[in-house]
Amino acid sequence: EREFRSAGTLTHPNIVTIYDAGEQDELGYIAMELVEGQSLKEWSRKPNLMPLPELVHTLASVADALDYAHQQGVVHRDIKPANIMITKERLVKVMDFGIAKVVSSSKTQTDVVLGTPTYMSPEQIAGKKVDGRSDVFSLGVVLFELLTGQPPFTADNLSALLFAIAHHPHPDLQSLRHELPPMFQEVINRAMQKE
Repeated sequence: EREFRSAGTLTHPNIVTIYDAGEQDELGYIAMELVEGQSLKEWSRKPNLMPLPELVHTLASVADALDYAHQQGVVHRDIKPANIMITKERLVKVMDFGIAKVVSSSKTQTDVVLGTPTYMSPEQIAGKKVDGRSDVFSLGVVLFELLTGQPPFTADNLSALLFAIAHHPHPDLQSLRHELPPMFQEVINRAMQKE
């Protein structure tokens, strides 16, 4: 129901369309657009990194979809490669608004942490109220991973990972992939601001 309430209002070519949601015989269901293709997870590890021009186009499409969702008052809160599909027709689709939050909702819970830890923003980790900037941080993490083949923050356990995301600077792209144009570092630095 949450996914339908938040994403069901979104009509954008880069967002999976949700047609209906409800309950039938005590079984919940969501009827959504069928998307055939592969998630960006397929291109998140070496040697399968996506060519730079295609990567730029793909993530620009995701950013456009998120901008639209944010303008509608919806924050995704779980942006990660597995939630971004590229169809057989090479169309980018953002999916799984399952933990999305309608920003104006009266049921705001600031002490609940939702999302996938590797891609969480510092605000999500702290259980603070999030807005579209949290999705931008997560998209920066996705970009970093798709450029380098590894996430910017890793640790031996969940507590150390969450601490690193909240307090440590992200690695320099050039140290991991020296041939990247400097503009990528600038985009990463802006997207992954701690505040």
